[in-house]
Amino acid sequence: MDCLLRINTKKFLKIGKLVMSLKVLHVFGTMNRGGAEIRTVSLMDEMSKKGIVFDYCALSGNSGILDDSIKSLGGNVIFCKLDLLFVFRFIQLARQYNVVHSHVAYVSGFIVLLAKLANVKIRVVHFRNTTDGVKSSMLRKARNSLLSFCIHRFSTHILGVCEGALTGFIGPDWKYNKKCQVIYNGFELLSPDRKTDFWKDYIPRFDQQKVIVNVGRMDQQKNHVRQLQVFNMLNQLNGDSHLVLIGKENIDIKASLVEYIQRNNLTNYVHFLGLQFDVPTLLVNADVMLFPSLWEGLPGAVIEALSLGVPVVASSLPGVLEIEEYIDGIVSLDLEESNRHWAEKIVFFLNQPPRRDDVISSFQNSPFLLKRNVEQLRIVYTS
Repeated sequence: MDCLLRINTKKFLKIGKLVMSLKVLHVFGTMNRGGAEIRTVSLMDEMSKKGIVFDYCALSGNSGILDDSIKSLGGNVIFCKLDLLFVFRFIQLARQYNVVHSHVAYVSGFIVLLAKLANVKIRVVHFRNTTDGVKSSMLRKARNSLLSFCIHRFSTHILGVCEGALTGFIGPDWKYNKKCQVIYNGFELLSPDRKTDFWKDYIPRFDQQKVIVNVGRMDQQKNHVRQLQVFNMLNQLNGDSHLVLIGKENIDIKASLVEYIQRNNLTNYVHFLGLQFDVPTLLVNADVMLFPSLWEGLPGAVIEALSLGVPVVASSLPGVLEIEEYIDGIVSLDLEESNRHWAEKIVFFLNQPPRRDDVISSFQNSPFLLKRNVEQLRIVYTS
């Protein structure tokens, strides 16, 4: 598919006098509701105030759920599919930008090589996870080694969403590489309303039982089967509770989950809400978040829950451990721990919840604030 570039005519910002905006091209697969995509789009309003305009290149060539939001914020979505003509089209496209900022793991090496050929001054590689989640064959390892060389050679900045992301992709010596820097995702402090009868609209016959939530699309990474196993044990220890699963659904995974639910008599206690757009309101009305992911970068759902004062029981992944250093109200557990141990930690939070105001206050004093994220990226783009 040819690049469909729609030029944004509002490329000037008044700061005392008119100056030309700095243009940044973000490179993703598709602009769907993934953590990296949502976090990047959330920066657009504040960045535009600083004269920095975001556009997006979708390498899949497919439209995404976030496309309309991007356009409403003054950005463009450019569909540039990875095919035989991609090299020529992308170089032509990149020449229109001051910065190319790539978020596509090892493939970012290819992107920054092309950006270099297009004479783009600032070429940013951003690792948003601790692994690409793909089983490595000999061929894939060779391919990743070549792309890794390109990342080191042709990028001007190598960013990680957490220390674990840089360690996973660059190696433990990343701290000695002047190009490497951790920039945590930023979140706004929101205050949606809590209502005592909130869950009656989602849970049949709801009568003030405790509500456990998980936010995450249905795929292997999010470990939904383990969520049900832990909740099944929780139901045995503390039967008066519900599990609410929020996120884009996968037909095959959901079928296996439904089979488990029926086999363990959990039908009245587990509820699928699918993709939701007002996640903060759902989160703030929950009692605990359960988050046993197999791998993550910096899990935004965990930070979002804590920013609302909701305690979290999560797997002890590198990004989770970094969150735990700064924000109260989170317990991290090894995935090798028993389902009973996980369930007991949830019961502890249900019986002795931390003060929500204390958890929120610790978030306010953490490095995970939107304004900090904006300022760090502004420095990268203008260096």
